[in-house]
Amino acid sequence: MQKYLWAYAPSLGELWLIMLALVCVGGSVITTIVSIILTSFMQMPVGGISLAIYPLLFAVAIPYILIRAKNSYEEKIAKGEFISEEDARSFGLLPGLAFFVLLLVLTPAFSILIEPLTMWMKMPDFIKDLFGELSNHGWLSVLSLVVFAPFFEEWLCRGVALNGLLRKGYSPQAAILWSACMFAVIHLNPWQAIPAFLMGLLFGWIYWRTRTLWAVIFMHAVNNGLSVALTWAFPHLPEDASTYDVVDAPYYYWILAAAFLIVGSIIWVLHKKLPCRNPS
Repeated sequence: MQKYLWAYAPSLGELWLIMLALVCVGGSVITTIVSIILTSFMQMPVGGISLAIYPLLFAVAIPYILIRAKNSYEEKIAKGEFISEEDARSFGLLPGLAFFVLLLVLTPAFSILIEPLTMWMKMPDFIKDLFGELSNHGWLSVLSLVVFAPFFEEWLCRGVALNGLLRKGYSPQAAILWSACMFAVIHLNPWQAIPAFLMGLLFGWIYWRTRTLWAVIFMHAVNNGLSVALTWAFPHLPEDASTYDVVDAPYYYWILAAAFLIVGSIIWVLHKKLPCRNPS
């Protein structure tokens, strides 16, 4: 499958077709139909069913992408075109373990740092109830939110969209920006879209510098896993609660300052140690 994706360089328009028509519309229609059918025959909460059938959100997009990628590969082979597999995966001067430890620290620090940008957005009660329902199904929540979501969303937004735009000739800045926009849109609500966009910029930069999908899947899993863990640890807090709601104001600002220093320091280290890529 990977050799086909190396040959696949979708246009920006095709990528938006995939995100909007095949994921947001096609995938949502399929999951809604299946959810209605299962709800009618199973005594299971809607939130639990939604978690169980989450991969179906990509049931239209994935076959389309794989077919298009295979066709692109076969066309290039038939024409005798060379299919480049440059941009080898690499952590540069960082040992693999040290790299992932840095990502483990960077992810929650970055999440805390961007909280003030969304704290002003009041979340409707029905959205709070939905998020609460999704986080309260034990290992099903972990499987869907910490395993399925990071894998499928990163494969689509970084492995297909960002990688495809880079191969199409877009600058890293433009490719990362567009892939982050797509990452925000597929969350289908503004309360997740803004932090998803900002996280998408960070994930995109990490993917561009390392060319490893597992790095961003790991970061995504850490971010979602911490959200689930905090929901379990503080069940009395509303779903839109932030660090500000957990600690007193003076301490919060110290935490925010520490997050800024941690994020800045780790990004500086990664910038110096990860493989250099052409910025243009």
